[in-house]
Amino acid sequence: MAKGSAGQAKSVPNKHLHARIAYLHQAATHLALHRPPITHTDPSDADLKLQQHGLPLLLAAQLKAVSQKAQIRLSHDMKRSICKVCSTPLMPGTTSETRMENLSRAGKKPCADVLVIHCRNCHTKKRFPMGAQRQKKKAERKAAAAAAAAAGMATHDNEVEMKNV
Repeated sequence: MAKGSAGQAKSVPNKHLHARIAYLHQAATHLALHRPPITHTDPSDADLKLQQHGLPLLLAAQLKAVSQKAQIRLSHDMKRSICKVCSTPLMPGTTSETRMENLSRAGKKPCADVLVIHCRNCHTKKRFPMGAQRQKKKAERKAAAAAAAAAGMATHDNEVEMKNV
């Protein structure tokens, strides 16, 4: 008799940490939505203080700390919803502004679209390319080239056989 049955699926390691991260994210976004919107301030003030103090900021900072300590990768959506500089939960309209930019000549290239998220708390900007297709990994490109070369050789061999017959 084996210790574990082969039919059982393996459980997720550190499941409690994943649950804690999900809870912290939900709590931070909920509390950030129910706060008054952050007003614009001049970022050149010498005594620049963060406007939004309190629980949402603390929860988002704890979320980042838990994920870093446990070496758990955050999903892209969760990562993009928290400011890297001040750990503010980024909610469009309340704590951040979102817009699309295309800095190509007259905006002609659709692959040059960039999503810009501007944090109203610390005035930093996050930029994400939106229109461009991601390049395949080098190993995948080599495998595709090898497969294409093998297919090309096979068709070449078939053509030679057809001429000889």
